[in-house]
Amino acid sequence: MPPTTFRSQTTPTTATTPTTATTATAHPSGTRWPARHFHGVGYVLAILLVGANMPTALYGIYREDFGFSPVTQTVIFAIYAAALVPALFLFGPLSDRVGRRPVLATALVAGLAGVAVLVVADATAWLIVGRVLQGLSVGACSAAGAAALLDHVPMGNPVRAARAATASTAAGAALGPLLAGAIAEYLPHPTALPYIFFAVALVPGVVALVLLPEQSAPRRRGPSDGTPRRLFEIPRLPREIRSVFVRATLPAAIAWATVGLFQSVVPSWIAQLLGMSNLLIGAAAAALVMSCSVAAQLSMRGLDPLVAQRIGTVLMFAGMVGLFVVDRFPSLPLLIVVSIVVGMGHGLAFAGGMQRVSAVVATRARESSGAVLAAFFTFTYVGLGVPAVAAGLLVTYQGMSAAVAEFSVAAAIVSLIALALNMIRRSDGVESPGADSARE
Repeated sequence: MPPTTFRSQTTPTTATTPTTATTATAHPSGTRWPARHFHGVGYVLAILLVGANMPTALYGIYREDFGFSPVTQTVIFAIYAAALVPALFLFGPLSDRVGRRPVLATALVAGLAGVAVLVVADATAWLIVGRVLQGLSVGACSAAGAAALLDHVPMGNPVRAARAATASTAAGAALGPLLAGAIAEYLPHPTALPYIFFAVALVPGVVALVLLPEQSAPRRRGPSDGTPRRLFEIPRLPREIRSVFVRATLPAAIAWATVGLFQSVVPSWIAQLLGMSNLLIGAAAAALVMSCSVAAQLSMRGLDPLVAQRIGTVLMFAGMVGLFVVDRFPSLPLLIVVSIVVGMGHGLAFAGGMQRVSAVVATRARESSGAVLAAFFTFTYVGLGVPAVAAGLLVTYQGMSAAVAEFSVAAAIVSLIALALNMIRRSDGVESPGADSARE
């Protein structure tokens, strides 16, 4: 579908609201202006995820300083997820009503407040407060940021917007623990300096938001009947996209469940396996998975999102089987291979799901993009949080080996179910705007 047709169908307010096309006309360097805003939003997403994932590498220090148990660490992770999910429900639809920029600005403020609390934290209670603020930040930026990328993507290409959203999220999740682990291990003030680095890196994000225009007018009335819309609503999925949404979201949620294991349990498992306490080595496991995820996402150009999710689901199944084998026959080289396979599976399953949902939103539910993307991220982050908390409890009451074995078996079975659901249909029946240009 030509880009001009896509814009005319999805932006009915062109007479009053500037679009990419009108921006290009107004500025001699028109193609650079929307790209600048597009990349700026991507940076905001990535850097907020960097800050939110830094504590992953520092929990060992916090345990020593505050004297809390593994159960308490699990509770802290659960509270972070518990703050994140309601924030998705709140801020995703809210961005459809008040615009993307106010919601993203709120995410920046919450993220900065969260690290400020963590810097001065001298007890477990303050650590919990900081993680709650970080959860609110990630919840606010995830759906609103993905919707803003969809608003500002050059040529109205939802495939490119979805790729940028998932790659930014995965890159932030990879860099956060790696940077924090390296700074904490080799530089002074291990529980302060990583967050100061994050605060400095946040400055370009502030500039990007100040310069960010709204590509669509806030929608204060329902898309069909024109009735006034409440400021806060639980996201509702339009009936015509529910089937695609469920089949696309399930593999993405499973992908984040496997990542949750690598972020919560595997670092301690590796330290136990190697008999080492180096913070960087523990963080490297989570970073390796997410780095491979980013690499897989960047290699998806030209690959159908449904096919990508099928391949990703197979890789996650293989990774969970491999993790079960490593649990029975410990081997660091095999664990590295498993981490690479899981990371590639995560990248294909998560990005493929995001692209499928973005495509169906762009063609059938553009007026509810923030709400639908909020629902997508809600399910994926539930996939991250609930299994990770369950794994932490299993470690506490059954031991590390039993927890890893039971989790890997359960994840492998659910991966097969997700694969079967996505083998039923050959396609989603959606012609993605801009898909042809994305495959070039």
